[in-house]
Amino acid sequence: MVVLLVVLTPLSNSFVSALGAQVDQTRRFDAQENARQALERMRKDIHCAHGVTDPFANDYDGQTIVMTETNVTGTAECPGLVQTNASAVQWCTIPVEGATDRYRLYRENDPNLTCSGSASTFMVDYLTQANLWASPTCVTAQYPTVSVTMPVNVDPVRHSPSTYTLSDQVALRNGDICP
Repeated sequence: MVVLLVVLTPLSNSFVSALGAQVDQTRRFDAQENARQALERMRKDIHCAHGVTDPFANDYDGQTIVMTETNVTGTAECPGLVQTNASAVQWCTIPVEGATDRYRLYRENDPNLTCSGSASTFMVDYLTQANLWASPTCVTAQYPTVSVTMPVNVDPVRHSPSTYTLSDQVALRNGDICP
């Protein structure tokens, strides 16, 4: 009986350790995949936008950026991306209560509502910073661009080198060419 216990104890510890590693890997993969999907959706919104505001601090200690998606006639350039008769879409980061350096990303396609995290569409968790966007830049004879950087880490305290960062420079294809 003692021999069986000596053999099974390390074996069961190995299984428990492997299970914990699998759970951690799944959490990291899910967070990274959500970030990739959110960036793809954000690219569509920025490409369709006529204008983009500078990122600004929201009432929830995060950041918000607003993309105007209507032209001078008042019609949306990319139907289906925004709610019917909507003129803009908002993206915002909201800090997770009780956590330091952890933010969630939300998308709000109703310009009459504030991007707050309660009624807005959840996109990504485990962001490590609130300021994902740089102010739009303009280079002569090119479309304006918005720089996006999304650092994701499910455990930044114990695994800070494991931060997965997505970065892109996205053009406002419906914007006016820079003078």
